[in-house]
Amino acid sequence: MSNIFEKKFFYLFIILQPVLDLLTSFMSRNIDLPLTIGIIARSLFMGYMFMYALFIYRPQGRVYKYSRWILIGIGVYIITFLGYTFFSKDTSIITEIKGVIKLFYFPIVLTGVFILNEKDRLEISNNFLMYLLLGYTGVIFIATVTGTYFRSYNEYLYGLGTVGWFFAANEIGSIIAILTPFTIINIIDNKLNIVNIISIILCILSSLYMGTKVPFLGFVGSVGILMVYIIFTSIFTRIKKIPTLLNYKKISLCVIIIGMVFCSLFYKSPVYKNLMFNYGHIINKIVKFIEGPQEENPATKPMDPNEEVVVVEPEEQEQEPEPEINMHINQDDLVGSLLSNRTAIAEEIKNIYKNSSIVEKLVGLGHVIEIKPGISTDKTIEMDQLDIFYRHGIVGTILYFGQLIILMVVIIKSLFRNARYLLDLDVITCMISIFLGIAIAFSSGHVLTAPAVSIFIILSIIKLYNKVVEGN
Repeated sequence: MSNIFEKKFFYLFIILQPVLDLLTSFMSRNIDLPLTIGIIARSLFMGYMFMYALFIYRPQGRVYKYSRWILIGIGVYIITFLGYTFFSKDTSIITEIKGVIKLFYFPIVLTGVFILNEKDRLEISNNFLMYLLLGYTGVIFIATVTGTYFRSYNEYLYGLGTVGWFFAANEIGSIIAILTPFTIINIIDNKLNIVNIISIILCILSSLYMGTKVPFLGFVGSVGILMVYIIFTSIFTRIKKIPTLLNYKKISLCVIIIGMVFCSLFYKSPVYKNLMFNYGHIINKIVKFIEGPQEENPATKPMDPNEEVVVVEPEEQEQEPEPEINMHINQDDLVGSLLSNRTAIAEEIKNIYKNSSIVEKLVGLGHVIEIKPGISTDKTIEMDQLDIFYRHGIVGTILYFGQLIILMVVIIKSLFRNARYLLDLDVITCMISIFLGIAIAFSSGHVLTAPAVSIFIILSIIKLYNKVVEGN
């Protein structure tokens, strides 16, 4: 298979991501099948990446040898895990296989794409990633304005918002959050044109009107981190008199305008209403805590028209103790609310893991967990790092994060050797995207363990690797 065909095949698969998610949504809503076109296509791609990394192309560098050994370890582990589950547990092996494919998609595809990138450097531009996001936000916008959209939340739950024609609001929201930094930077780096303007407007609208907190916080985080970066580097380069190609005035102006448009729409958006419904009581407590106890002035207190005026001599006045205002913010309640009570589920799974056998501690509890005698569940914690650890144990977790850790170490070493890369907006954008992805994975899940989302983290990592390590 030629290099050109391999690259075109890879690009075609990436371009088809919004289409696969649309087809998955329609199949999931209308056809009762255990497999969807998205699962099948992504499973085949994962299998191809596995074979490619092990047998089709074998670069000789030390990092690539470590990568292949990790991939072999993952293959051996998966076979061992499924064999142990099949022979020792009374559970659905199909459910376990689907769980393994979804969860190990990220490390296998990351390794395969990394080795493909070594053979023929992959070109992942901000423009390319912006168009991918435009595919998602465009569908959400069209579905919403035509009134044919699906709700972000199930009917029996409170929550406003639109997910367009897509299926899982959590996954689509995570994709939007991860790709948002590239759309913002793309409009800063390039001249204004109709496509760039439409892309940022649709990005803002989708972040607000999906109604979920992930794309909202992703947008706020992207703008906030970028603004802090601009201020810090502007001061640093002036003090150190370091020449830079960054146009701080243009960047600041673009960020401020984007922030103003975002804020002007925020208070009328579904995400604002959802946040106030779910977290309004916490916000009020925080505001009262900051303001402190407020003393009420009797002279300014409104008087009841029927109230009788009684003059009391000073010596007859009794000093009553001021009522205490309960401004205590319970940390557990705060964390539980922000994480949608995922900590309670995590604690339950943690206790099951602590009481499990040595073998289960090593290979994991699996994707179907017995929470009570005769009662099992495949419900996840929705905190990816914990789901990976409890479901695949110590061995599975080490193998899972092995490739990611290797690449991060190589990238960080390169940054230490050439810190000037930190003045490159492309590098910072990739770092913001990866940071948001990892943060969302731990707080809301559906990133590392969701093939539809994790592929975009992989693109950010490979793009950062090419910029910092390869200098492309």
